[in-house]
Amino acid sequence: MNLKQISNGVLTDYDFVKRSEGKITIIEFWETWCAPCIEGMGHLKALKSKFPDSLEIICISSDGIDKTIDFITKNDFPFTFIHDDEKSLKKIFPHQGIPHTILIDKKGQIKSQTYVGFVTEQVLTELDNGNQVNLPMKKNFDPSELINVNKSNSLIKFELLRHELGEPNSISEAINVDRPVQIITGYSGKAYYDTLETITQCTITGRNALEIYQYAYDDIPLSRFIYDNNLGYLNSSLPNFLYKMNFSASNLLGDAKEILINQLNSIWGLKTKIIEKECTYYELVSINLKEDTIMTESNPTIEIKRSTSRSALELTTSDIFTAESIAKLIEDQFVFLQDYKYWNQQENKIYFPVTTNLSGKYALNISINDESSSLDNWIELLAKNGLSLERKHGKVKYIQIER
Repeated sequence: MNLKQISNGVLTDYDFVKRSEGKITIIEFWETWCAPCIEGMGHLKALKSKFPDSLEIICISSDGIDKTIDFITKNDFPFTFIHDDEKSLKKIFPHQGIPHTILIDKKGQIKSQTYVGFVTEQVLTELDNGNQVNLPMKKNFDPSELINVNKSNSLIKFELLRHELGEPNSISEAINVDRPVQIITGYSGKAYYDTLETITQCTITGRNALEIYQYAYDDIPLSRFIYDNNLGYLNSSLPNFLYKMNFSASNLLGDAKEILINQLNSIWGLKTKIIEKECTYYELVSINLKEDTIMTESNPTIEIKRSTSRSALELTTSDIFTAESIAKLIEDQFVFLQDYKYWNQQENKIYFPVTTNLSGKYALNISINDESSSLDNWIELLAKNGLSLERKHGKVKYIQIER
């Protein structure tokens, strides 16, 4: 490649390999009309004064040769200025905008394509001593990439699709923990830091709006959502009120569930909030370990089949539960009882919340059958299986939905 250096107002041959051999080299793409480029030259001049012998600075421009010569003549910069009217170096180091900085170590290895402000005295000292550096990388974006966004770099993704007949009713959640990322807070100095990112991903299919809200509100029972009759479609099972949702969010934006709630409210034009309602409720006050029925997760002696089957007359489960999820399991069972007993008497249905202050994980292997639909009978049967409830009155968490 035949490079031309601007020297004393004329173009002369420049041997890049010979001049940069054994030196740290900065290749700076610039033009006289680029204000940030001119501003960065002051920074480059300061670096050159600190490393006069071990640093080679090469500034590349491609248009306005007369203006470039005039600029060089009026300013005292200790750099090599190359006029590359055929843009040969840009083909080797492609980029979409300037300023654009290439940092090369003494062995001729490219260490970064970045902004000049990130190349500090400390960075050059590390390279001078043969150490590695980790600078923010300036990506060379092709215009098509700006349309076809790289989804692996998404902070948030939200997609709500129509339900298709035959889609399963399911929720699938995955959490990708500790993905390394570099956060850039400026364009110079140490305005960047390395951290770890957690991505929460979720795919929900065949669920209605209320069930999607239920997931977002940490699986609170559906019976604890309060809304007017004109919003009854939220809990409809008709195909046109069922959805498929793909969602993911980075913890760098905040809590994933809170982000999802805001997305859902925006899409459906609703307002949701947590309220406390005075009511009669049941509290799961003890979980009594029983051989072959209830054991701690850490020391199970029973076979767990990871299955749950329930109806108004039966509850059979063989699975691992937290104390909180056991309370929800019981509350859902109470809802089944009320819906079955008063199937055509909506005004007589009373949905009793079930709460707990207990913690821990348990292996449950229970099967309860009762055809009476009596709440008292079920409470007694649950107690016989090691799950003791107490009737109380006080404030319980509900979710209020308004348009």
